[in-house]
Amino acid sequence: MKNIFKIAVFTAAIITSFGSCKTEKQELGPKASQIEGIVNNWMLTKVDQIDVNVELAFQESDTLLDVSEAMMTTIPMEINFAEDGTYLLTDGDGRIMFDSLSTGTWEFDNVEYPSMVVFNKGTNNEANYPLIRPVRPQDPYLAIKYNKFCGDNRIVSYHLWFMRK
Repeated sequence: MKNIFKIAVFTAAIITSFGSCKTEKQELGPKASQIEGIVNNWMLTKVDQIDVNVELAFQESDTLLDVSEAMMTTIPMEINFAEDGTYLLTDGDGRIMFDSLSTGTWEFDNVEYPSMVVFNKGTNNEANYPLIRPVRPQDPYLAIKYNKFCGDNRIVSYHLWFMRK
């Protein structure tokens, strides 16, 4: 009988201790501005190549290969995104992936939830580069995708990783 009483008291103590522990609500704070995140000078630091035609891959990233050493042998290219919506590309390794772009205007496809950076929107020199991940003011990296086409067929993709300067 004494053991049953001890077990009952112990069980009641455990139940009340679980009931009294309430988790505090965590607040995320204000949403980070993607525009504030991208406005800066960025230097190319890494290039990943993805073979998009491998049929056995479950995801595109299954065929990812770091080709930074082969693609970047001298001075890496840089991009400066200005707050007024202009950009400037400097020459260097990796610059070939931006074709004829050198200066112009940039914007996101969606200001609240961007999925790509659009260079020179509405011109005959327009180019879209999908974002691999969001770029917030606290993020040290900007990651965008460059797709290489042969006619209408995408043959290879590159993930371009830029570091905030």
